[in-house]
Amino acid sequence: MLYPPSRYDEHLVLKVPATLWLTLAFLLRHLFLLGITFMPTTGDEIRVLRDLVQPEYLIADLIALPVLVVAVRRRPQAPDWMRRVWPAGRALLSASAALYLGLLTTHLARSGQPLIVAIDEAVVISALLNLAVIAYLWRSPLLRDLFKEFPAPVARRQTR
Repeated sequence: MLYPPSRYDEHLVLKVPATLWLTLAFLLRHLFLLGITFMPTTGDEIRVLRDLVQPEYLIADLIALPVLVVAVRRRPQAPDWMRRVWPAGRALLSASAALYLGLLTTHLARSGQPLIVAIDEAVVISALLNLAVIAYLWRSPLLRDLFKEFPAPVARRQTR
């Protein structure tokens, strides 16, 4: 065991750390915002959130979505496709962040505004957070080891 026992779950594989859950929430923020806009409300307070969701950024979120699904359902009974997705998790999450940065750059380039006007604090923070996500994904030894592990499949009973 490379890590303290508290890092492991009941299946003796590394638990998904809180920082990865936060990273997943950040990478899926457009989908979460879109989901919130469908909640029953009077409408005016949701308009602000609805304006934050730009459809082209949902593509980047969709790349990270399978990793969230697998992280939530990571157990011995998981289907084979989840076992195939999990080892590619860091690459998928990195691709999601990189695609977002690419879409953001394209949006800024097409805005027709000088960069000094087009880039505000929110854009800078979002870009820096995406770069931080990529650095975290590839510099963390815990994540490297986490994405190598998946609970062993349950032995299937043979009926005769």
